[in-house]
Amino acid sequence: MGLKTPQLNYKAYAYKNKNYPLEIIDETINLVKGSNGEYVAPKGKILLKINYASINPVDYKLYHVKPAFLKFINDKQGFGRDFSGQVISIGSNTDTEVKVGDFVQGIYTPILASGSCSQYLLLDPKNSPITTKPTNIDLAKAASWPLVLGTAIGLLKDLPLKDSKVAVLGGATSVGRYVIQLAHNGGAREIVTTNSPKNAELLTELGATHQIDYRKHPNFLPQFLESVKETGEFDYIIDCYGGTQLFPEINHILKKGGAYHTIVGDAGGHGFAALVGSIKSSLRMISSNLGLIDYHYQISLLDNNGGWIYGARDLIQEDKVKIFIDSIYPFEDLKDAVAKLESGKADGKILIEVDKPVA
Repeated sequence: MGLKTPQLNYKAYAYKNKNYPLEIIDETINLVKGSNGEYVAPKGKILLKINYASINPVDYKLYHVKPAFLKFINDKQGFGRDFSGQVISIGSNTDTEVKVGDFVQGIYTPILASGSCSQYLLLDPKNSPITTKPTNIDLAKAASWPLVLGTAIGLLKDLPLKDSKVAVLGGATSVGRYVIQLAHNGGAREIVTTNSPKNAELLTELGATHQIDYRKHPNFLPQFLESVKETGEFDYIIDCYGGTQLFPEINHILKKGGAYHTIVGDAGGHGFAALVGSIKSSLRMISSNLGLIDYHYQISLLDNNGGWIYGARDLIQEDKVKIFIDSIYPFEDLKDAVAKLESGKADGKILIEVDKPVA
C-alpha cells in the first residue's frame, strides 16, 4: 500500500499544555521513497490508518498535569493511547509480525508525542505493543482492551493463581473486570471484590465469589477481617482503585510472602494529600524491595516490551475474556467523550470512532 506523495496530511487531536484546549489540528507525517518509486513509512516504523481509539483516565490526567514549559518541547501533544485500524505501510528493517493490510490493535506509548485520537499514526513497534486483531471481534472492541487487559496481566504476572484467595479492590473498574476473569481462569478458589451493588450480578458472572459493597462499607477493613476468619488469609490483594483501608491490619489479612499489587498506590485526594499518598506508596515499595515487610508490594505499570499483547490477543481469540464497551463517540465529539469519562459513570470503555471501517 504505497503512497503517491512524500507527505501524509491528516487531522488529529492535540494540545499545548493544560492551559490550552484540546482541539483538532492539521498534522503531517514525512514518508520516504521506496524502491518502486512510491512513498513508504520511515525505517523501523509502522504507518496505521486509525479506525477507533479508546480513552482512559490516564489520558485526561496527563492533559491536566502537563506543565506549561513542556509546550516548548512539544506544542502538539497528542491524546489517547489505545487504537485499532489497518496497517498502511511498514518501513525497512522493522521487526514486527504484522503485515501491510492487516487489521491491528495496540497501544501508542510515547508520552510527549502523538496520540491515537488521530486519523493516522506512525509508531515504532519496539516500544508500542501492536498485534493482529482477533478474528472474533470487530475493530471497535479491538481498540477497547489493550491498555486495561495488558495492565491486568501485569498485575497478576508470576502469581500462582491455582487454589489461591484473591482480593480485587475496584472489581468493576475496566482493569478490575479483567483481573477477575484472569484470576478465575487461573483457578483461584476464592475471589473477593469491592464494588457497588449495581455491578454485583456481572462480577459474579465474571468469577467473583464474594463481594463487599464499598458504598455501604467505605472502610471495608472489618469485612476483610471477617473474611479471614471464615476462609483464611488472602494470597494476593490486587488494587485497581486506590486506598489505604487494609494497611492497619495488613499482616492479619495478607499471608506472609503474599502480594499486594496496585496500579494507583495509596491515591485519593489532590495536591498535598496526593503527594503524601505518593510518598507513602513509594516508601512501602522500597521497604518491600529491601525485605522489611512480610509481603511483596508493587506499583504495577504497563510493560511496553513484555510481549504480553500476543497472549492477550490469544485469550480474546479463544473467548476466554469478555470485553466491555460503554459508548462510541464520533471523532468530532471527543470533548463529550472525555466529559463522560471524567464523570465516572462509564460502564466499560469509551471509544472514539475516527473513521468507520469499510465492510
